Amino acid sequence: MTTKSMGRLLGHVAVLAVSIVTLSGCDVMVGMGGFGGKELAKDQWRRTYPLAAGGQLDIVNVNGSIVTEATDGTVVDVVAERSARAGTLEAAKDLLQGIQMREETAPARVSIEVKPPSGFGGSTNVDFVVKVPRNAVLRLLNSNGKITIVGAQGSIRAEVTNGGVTGRGLAGAVDASTTNGSISVDMDTVAGDGIRLGTTNGSIQLALPASARAEIRASCVNGGVSATNLNLEHRGTQSRRRLDGTLNGGGSRIVLDTTNGGIKIMGK
Repeated sequence: MTTKSMGRLLGHVAVLAVSIVTLSGCDVMVGMGGFGGKELAKDQWRRTYPLAAGGQLDIVNVNGSIVTEATDGTVVDVVAERSARAGTLEAAKDLLQGIQMREETAPARVSIEVKPPSGFGGSTNVDFVVKVPRNAVLRLLNSNGKITIVGAQGSIRAEVTNGGVTGRGLAGAVDASTTNGSISVDMDTVAGDGIRLGTTNGSIQLALPASARAEIRASCVNGGVSATNLNLEHRGTQSRRRLDGTLNGGGSRIVLDTTNGGIKIMGK
């Protein structure tokens, strides 16, 4: 190889090396630009409302979680962590300000509905943590996110599209459903209006006092049904996917249904 040819080859190598360094530098810069290149803006929305004994709390959410914690007080204390993501920080801030928190208040009922902005790029999320009087009636609706209820003694209606429902230390009537998610409920007592839990894609787990009196019907399509530590008297034809029986002689009606998932009923 001539000296001139060697010079040309070294020149090409040098150009290639510079190109590799330049491309690597671009990749690093892109990778450092937030989650998927989107900027985050967030704030906290707080409200406190008086609620009459036995009053009702309604919350309608779209994206995010709802957590309610029972207290011995007489007010509803709401903390909503709101967030928005967009291509720029300014756009994320604008998106955040576009989240509407629609309130309706009366002594016997408090209603909060989240309305995300329309016609904007990006995404929004609202996570609720709510302290509520123990005997309040709860009506909770969510599209994408979990619902968690702790210590409530009033009746409960919880409905989710994509997400699970969890209840702990409950004492009122419970009607909970989801399409894509599991349901887990732990009852301190079983109210006269009973319990209804249903999902399409997910499992169901129910814990009851062993001394509770109830009529239980549980069924699934793809999965199994089991009951442990309960004084159940079975009725009719039983199978791995169906349970129909009375608990301690019968009482409140309990209905559990799922399509794709198992069902576990446990005494405690």
